[in-house]
Amino acid sequence: MSVKASGGSSVARPQLYQTVPVATISQAEQQDRFLGRGELDELKSYFSSGSKRLEIAQTLTQNADLIVSRAANRIFVGGSPMAFLEKPREPELVTANVPDVKQGMALGNVTYVESSGGFLQGLRSLFSAGGGGPTPAGFRPINVARYGPGNMQKSLRDLSWFLRYLTYAIVAGDPNIIAVNTRGLREIIENACSGEATIVALQEMRAAALGYFRRDEEGTTIVNQYFEVLISEFRAPTPSDKVRQRPSGDQQGLQLPQIYFNSAERRPKYAMKPGLSSSEKQEIIKAAYRQVFERDITRAYSLGISDLESKVRNGDISMKEFIRRLG
Repeated sequence: MSVKASGGSSVARPQLYQTVPVATISQAEQQDRFLGRGELDELKSYFSSGSKRLEIAQTLTQNADLIVSRAANRIFVGGSPMAFLEKPREPELVTANVPDVKQGMALGNVTYVESSGGFLQGLRSLFSAGGGGPTPAGFRPINVARYGPGNMQKSLRDLSWFLRYLTYAIVAGDPNIIAVNTRGLREIIENACSGEATIVALQEMRAAALGYFRRDEEGTTIVNQYFEVLISEFRAPTPSDKVRQRPSGDQQGLQLPQIYFNSAERRPKYAMKPGLSSSEKQEIIKAAYRQVFERDITRAYSLGISDLESKVRNGDISMKEFIRRLG
Protein backbone atom coordinates (compact mmCIF):
# COMPACT_ATOMS: atom_id res chain seq x y z
CA MET A 1 0.00 0.00 0.00
CA SER A 2 1.54 3.28 -1.11
CA VAL A 3 1.29 6.58 0.73
CA LYS A 4 0.55 9.66 -1.34
CA ALA A 5 0.78 13.24 -0.18
CA SER A 6 -2.15 15.51 -0.90
CA GLY A 7 -1.72 18.73 -2.82
CA GLY A 8 1.34 17.47 -4.68
CA SER A 9 3.68 18.05 -1.73
CA SER A 10 6.31 15.55 -0.72
CA VAL A 11 5.77 13.18 2.18
CA ALA A 12 7.29 14.61 5.36
CA ARG A 13 10.03 12.50 6.89
CA PRO A 14 10.98 13.12 10.52
CA GLN A 15 14.62 13.90 11.18
CA LEU A 16 16.55 10.87 12.39
CA TYR A 17 18.52 11.34 15.58
CA GLN A 18 22.27 11.10 15.16
CA THR A 19 24.68 10.41 17.97
CA VAL A 20 28.02 12.20 18.07
CA PRO A 21 29.94 9.26 16.49
CA VAL A 22 27.47 8.86 13.62
CA ALA A 23 27.38 12.59 12.83
CA THR A 24 31.17 12.98 13.06
CA ILE A 25 32.04 9.97 10.92
CA SER A 26 29.30 10.78 8.39
CA GLN A 27 30.65 14.31 7.91
CA ALA A 28 34.22 13.09 7.43
CA GLU A 29 33.06 10.39 5.01
CA GLN A 30 31.14 12.88 2.88
CA GLN A 31 34.27 15.05 2.61
CA ASP A 32 36.59 12.10 1.84
CA ARG A 33 39.00 12.80 4.70
CA PHE A 34 40.30 11.31 7.92
CA LEU A 35 38.93 12.43 11.26
CA GLY A 36 40.59 15.58 12.58
CA ARG A 37 42.22 16.01 15.96
CA GLY A 38 39.30 17.98 17.32
CA GLU A 39 36.82 15.35 16.13
CA LEU A 40 38.84 12.55 17.73
CA ASP A 41 38.94 14.49 21.01
CA GLU A 42 35.16 14.96 20.79
CA LEU A 43 34.66 11.23 20.25
CA LYS A 44 36.99 10.44 23.15
CA SER A 45 34.97 12.71 25.43
CA TYR A 46 31.71 11.18 24.20
CA PHE A 47 32.77 7.58 24.87
CA SER A 48 34.39 8.38 28.22
CA SER A 49 31.18 10.00 29.47
CA GLY A 50 28.90 7.32 27.98
CA SER A 51 28.29 5.34 31.17
CA LYS A 52 27.66 8.55 33.11
CA ARG A 53 25.09 9.79 30.59
CA LEU A 54 23.29 6.44 30.65
CA GLU A 55 23.27 6.55 34.45
CA ILE A 56 21.80 10.06 34.37
CA ALA A 57 19.10 9.06 31.89
CA GLN A 58 18.20 6.03 33.99
CA THR A 59 17.92 8.13 37.16
CA LEU A 60 15.72 10.72 35.45
CA THR A 61 13.54 8.00 33.93
CA GLN A 62 13.04 6.20 37.24
CA ASN A 63 12.07 9.46 38.97
CA ALA A 64 10.19 11.02 36.04
CA ASP A 65 6.81 11.05 37.81
CA LEU A 66 8.28 12.70 40.89
CA ILE A 67 10.06 15.35 38.82
CA VAL A 68 6.93 16.11 36.79
CA SER A 69 4.85 16.08 39.99
CA ARG A 70 7.02 18.73 41.61
CA ALA A 71 6.78 20.94 38.52
CA ALA A 72 3.01 20.47 38.24
CA ASN A 73 2.42 21.25 41.92
CA ARG A 74 4.44 24.44 41.45
CA ILE A 75 2.19 25.91 38.76
CA PHE A 76 -1.23 24.32 39.47
CA VAL A 77 -3.42 24.93 42.53
CA GLY A 78 -6.78 23.66 43.74
CA GLY A 79 -6.43 19.98 42.91
CA SER A 80 -4.16 17.02 42.24
CA PRO A 81 -2.40 17.67 38.90
CA MET A 82 -0.81 14.22 38.65
CA ALA A 83 -4.25 12.63 38.43
CA PHE A 84 -4.37 13.92 34.84
CA LEU A 85 -1.06 12.42 33.72
CA GLU A 86 -1.71 9.75 31.10
CA LYS A 87 0.83 6.95 30.76
CA PRO A 88 1.38 4.53 27.89
CA ARG A 89 -0.42 1.23 28.30
CA GLU A 90 1.84 -1.49 29.66
CA PRO A 91 1.27 -5.26 29.54
CA GLU A 92 -0.47 -6.44 32.68
CA LEU A 93 0.57 -9.57 34.57
CA VAL A 94 -2.24 -11.71 35.97
CA THR A 95 -1.52 -12.31 39.65
CA ALA A 96 -3.66 -13.30 42.61
CA ASN A 97 -4.46 -11.12 45.62
CA VAL A 98 -2.74 -8.04 44.18
CA PRO A 99 -4.64 -4.73 44.49
CA ASP A 100 -5.50 -3.17 41.15
CA VAL A 101 -4.10 0.37 41.00
CA LYS A 102 -6.28 1.33 38.03
CA GLN A 103 -9.37 0.21 39.92
CA GLY A 104 -8.29 2.37 42.83
CA MET A 105 -7.88 5.32 40.49
CA ALA A 106 -11.40 4.77 39.17
CA LEU A 107 -12.81 4.60 42.70
CA GLY A 108 -10.88 7.70 43.70
CA ASN A 109 -9.12 6.13 46.68
CA VAL A 110 -5.58 6.44 45.33
CA THR A 111 -3.43 9.13 46.94
CA TYR A 112 -0.85 10.93 44.82
CA VAL A 113 2.23 11.71 46.86
CA GLU A 114 5.01 14.03 45.79
CA SER A 115 8.52 13.19 46.92
CA SER A 116 10.96 16.08 46.64
CA GLY A 117 13.96 14.34 48.07
CA GLY A 118 13.12 14.22 51.76
CA PHE A 119 12.39 16.68 54.53
CA LEU A 120 15.43 18.89 53.93
CA GLN A 121 14.66 19.16 50.23
CA GLY A 122 11.10 20.11 51.11
CA LEU A 123 12.37 22.94 53.29
CA ARG A 124 14.64 24.17 50.49
CA SER A 125 11.71 24.20 48.08
CA LEU A 126 9.55 26.02 50.63
CA PHE A 127 12.00 28.85 51.30
CA SER A 128 13.08 29.23 47.64
CA ALA A 129 9.79 29.74 45.83
CA GLY A 130 11.61 30.37 42.58
CA GLY A 131 12.76 26.76 42.30
CA GLY A 132 15.43 26.46 39.64
CA GLY A 133 15.48 30.11 38.55
CA PRO A 134 13.85 33.54 38.79
CA THR A 135 10.08 33.58 38.48
CA PRO A 136 8.83 35.44 35.36
CA ALA A 137 6.93 38.64 36.06
CA GLY A 138 3.68 37.49 34.47
CA PHE A 139 3.45 34.13 36.24
CA ARG A 140 0.17 33.30 37.97
CA PRO A 141 -0.72 29.86 39.41
CA ILE A 142 -3.34 28.02 37.36
CA ASN A 143 -6.52 26.74 39.02
CA VAL A 144 -7.10 23.09 38.14
CA ALA A 145 -10.92 23.33 38.15
CA ARG A 146 -11.01 26.38 35.88
CA TYR A 147 -8.36 25.01 33.56
CA GLY A 148 -10.40 21.89 32.82
CA PRO A 149 -9.55 18.18 32.47
CA GLY A 150 -8.66 18.40 28.78
CA ASN A 151 -6.13 21.20 29.23
CA MET A 152 -4.73 19.51 32.34
CA GLN A 153 -4.06 16.31 30.41
CA LYS A 154 -2.30 18.24 27.66
CA SER A 155 -0.18 20.24 30.10
CA LEU A 156 0.94 17.16 32.06
CA ARG A 157 1.66 15.40 28.77
CA ASP A 158 3.82 18.33 27.65
CA LEU A 159 5.81 18.40 30.90
CA SER A 160 6.49 14.68 30.61
CA TRP A 161 7.41 15.19 26.94
CA PHE A 162 10.00 17.84 27.82
CA LEU A 163 11.69 15.53 30.33
CA ARG A 164 11.58 12.58 27.95
CA TYR A 165 13.29 14.48 25.13
CA LEU A 166 15.87 15.72 27.61
CA THR A 167 16.83 12.10 28.32
CA TYR A 168 17.01 11.40 24.56
CA ALA A 169 19.46 14.26 24.10
CA ILE A 170 21.59 13.20 27.08
CA VAL A 171 21.89 9.62 25.82
CA ALA A 172 22.73 10.77 22.29
CA GLY A 173 25.10 13.46 23.57
CA ASP A 174 23.47 15.95 21.21
CA PRO A 175 21.67 19.06 22.58
CA ASN A 176 20.40 19.78 19.06
CA ILE A 177 17.66 17.20 19.66
CA ILE A 178 16.23 19.60 22.25
CA ALA A 179 16.83 22.70 20.13
CA VAL A 180 15.12 21.31 17.03
CA ASN A 181 12.07 20.03 18.89
CA THR A 182 11.62 22.91 21.37
CA ARG A 183 12.27 26.11 19.39
CA GLY A 184 8.94 27.71 18.55
CA LEU A 185 6.81 25.68 20.99
CA ARG A 186 6.16 28.67 23.25
CA GLU A 187 3.86 30.32 20.73
CA ILE A 188 1.92 27.06 20.32
CA ILE A 189 1.63 26.41 24.07
CA GLU A 190 0.53 29.98 24.78
CA ASN A 191 -2.59 29.39 22.68
CA ALA A 192 -3.97 27.29 25.56
CA CYS A 193 -1.62 27.78 28.51
CA SER A 194 0.76 30.36 29.94
CA GLY A 195 4.31 30.54 28.64
CA GLU A 196 5.47 31.96 31.97
CA ALA A 197 3.94 29.00 33.82
CA THR A 198 5.75 26.59 31.50
CA ILE A 199 9.06 28.32 32.18
CA VAL A 200 8.45 28.07 35.93
CA ALA A 201 7.63 24.38 35.53
CA LEU A 202 10.81 23.73 33.54
CA GLN A 203 12.88 25.54 36.16
CA GLU A 204 11.25 23.46 38.89
CA MET A 205 11.95 20.27 36.93
CA ARG A 206 15.60 21.31 36.69
CA ALA A 207 15.79 21.88 40.44
CA ALA A 208 14.13 18.52 41.11
CA ALA A 209 16.43 16.70 38.68
CA LEU A 210 19.56 18.32 40.10
CA GLY A 211 18.48 17.14 43.55
CA TYR A 212 19.34 13.57 42.54
CA PHE A 213 22.93 14.53 41.66
CA ARG A 214 23.93 16.73 44.60
CA ARG A 215 27.05 14.69 45.30
CA ASP A 216 27.86 14.07 41.63
CA GLU A 217 29.64 17.06 40.10
CA GLU A 218 29.80 15.58 36.59
CA GLY A 219 26.14 14.57 36.67
CA THR A 220 25.14 18.02 37.91
CA THR A 221 27.06 19.67 35.08
CA ILE A 222 25.47 17.50 32.38
CA VAL A 223 21.91 17.82 33.70
CA ASN A 224 22.21 21.58 34.14
CA GLN A 225 23.72 21.96 30.65
CA TYR A 226 20.81 20.23 28.91
CA PHE A 227 18.16 21.97 31.01
CA GLU A 228 19.78 25.30 30.11
CA VAL A 229 19.39 24.43 26.43
CA LEU A 230 15.78 23.37 27.01
CA ILE A 231 14.77 26.54 28.85
CA SER A 232 16.67 28.93 26.56
CA GLU A 233 15.22 27.33 23.42
CA PHE A 234 11.71 27.54 24.85
CA ARG A 235 12.24 31.22 25.67
CA ALA A 236 13.57 31.95 22.17
CA PRO A 237 11.20 33.62 19.69
CA THR A 238 9.54 31.53 17.02
CA PRO A 239 11.62 31.54 13.82
CA SER A 240 10.09 33.03 10.70
CA ASP A 241 8.33 30.81 8.19
CA LYS A 242 10.35 29.08 5.50
CA VAL A 243 9.34 29.74 1.90
CA ARG A 244 10.17 26.99 -0.53
CA GLN A 245 11.85 28.19 -3.68
CA ARG A 246 10.14 27.46 -6.99
CA PRO A 247 11.99 26.79 -10.27
CA SER A 248 10.69 30.08 -11.65
CA GLY A 249 11.62 33.32 -9.93
CA ASP A 250 8.19 34.94 -10.43
CA GLN A 251 6.23 32.24 -8.58
CA GLN A 252 5.60 32.20 -4.84
CA GLY A 253 6.77 29.04 -3.11
CA LEU A 254 4.85 27.15 -0.47
CA GLN A 255 5.11 28.59 3.03
CA LEU A 256 6.22 26.21 5.78
CA PRO A 257 6.75 26.90 9.50
CA GLN A 258 10.49 26.80 10.08
CA ILE A 259 10.10 24.60 13.16
CA TYR A 260 8.67 21.91 10.86
CA PHE A 261 11.43 22.53 8.33
CA ASN A 262 14.13 22.18 11.00
CA SER A 263 12.66 18.97 12.42
CA ALA A 264 12.30 17.29 9.03
CA GLU A 265 14.90 15.12 7.38
CA ARG A 266 16.45 17.14 4.58
CA ARG A 267 17.81 15.18 1.65
CA PRO A 268 19.91 16.83 -1.06
CA LYS A 269 18.10 17.47 -4.32
CA TYR A 270 20.06 18.02 -7.51
CA ALA A 271 18.15 20.98 -8.94
CA MET A 272 19.67 24.27 -10.01
CA LYS A 273 17.47 27.27 -9.32
CA PRO A 274 17.97 30.87 -10.50
CA GLY A 275 18.00 32.40 -7.02
CA LEU A 276 20.82 30.26 -5.60
CA SER A 277 24.19 31.79 -4.83
CA SER A 278 27.37 30.61 -6.53
CA SER A 279 28.51 28.77 -3.39
CA GLU A 280 25.17 26.95 -3.13
CA LYS A 281 25.40 25.93 -6.77
CA GLN A 282 28.93 24.65 -6.21
CA GLU A 283 27.73 22.55 -3.27
CA ILE A 284 25.08 20.99 -5.51
CA ILE A 285 27.69 20.16 -8.14
CA LYS A 286 29.92 18.54 -5.50
CA ALA A 287 26.95 16.51 -4.27
CA ALA A 288 26.35 15.35 -7.84
CA TYR A 289 29.97 14.21 -8.09
CA ARG A 290 29.61 12.27 -4.85
CA GLN A 291 26.43 10.65 -6.14
CA VAL A 292 28.00 9.50 -9.41
CA PHE A 293 31.63 8.81 -8.43
CA GLU A 294 31.00 8.04 -4.72
CA ARG A 295 33.48 10.78 -3.77
CA ASP A 296 34.09 14.48 -4.26
CA ILE A 297 36.47 14.40 -7.24
CA THR A 298 37.16 18.14 -6.98
CA ARG A 299 38.62 17.61 -3.52
CA ALA A 300 40.17 14.17 -3.91
CA TYR A 301 41.74 14.56 -7.36
CA SER A 302 41.39 18.29 -8.13
CA LEU A 303 39.26 17.33 -11.12
CA GLY A 304 36.21 18.95 -12.58
CA ILE A 305 34.26 19.23 -15.79
CA SER A 306 34.20 22.97 -16.25
CA ASP A 307 32.12 22.97 -19.44
CA LEU A 308 29.29 20.96 -17.92
CA GLU A 309 29.52 22.86 -14.64
CA SER A 310 29.19 26.17 -16.46
CA LYS A 311 26.18 24.96 -18.44
CA VAL A 312 24.30 23.64 -15.43
CA ARG A 313 25.06 26.81 -13.44
CA ASN A 314 23.71 29.04 -16.20
CA GLY A 315 20.63 26.88 -16.72
CA ASP A 316 21.60 25.73 -20.21
CA ILE A 317 21.14 22.10 -19.13
CA SER A 318 19.14 20.60 -16.29
CA MET A 319 20.64 18.78 -13.33
CA LYS A 320 19.15 15.57 -14.68
CA GLU A 321 21.05 16.06 -17.95
CA PHE A 322 24.20 16.94 -15.99
CA ILE A 323 23.99 13.64 -14.09
CA ARG A 324 23.33 11.74 -17.33
CA ARG A 325 26.42 13.18 -19.01
CA LEU A 326 28.58 12.42 -15.99
CA GLY A 327 27.48 8.78 -16.15
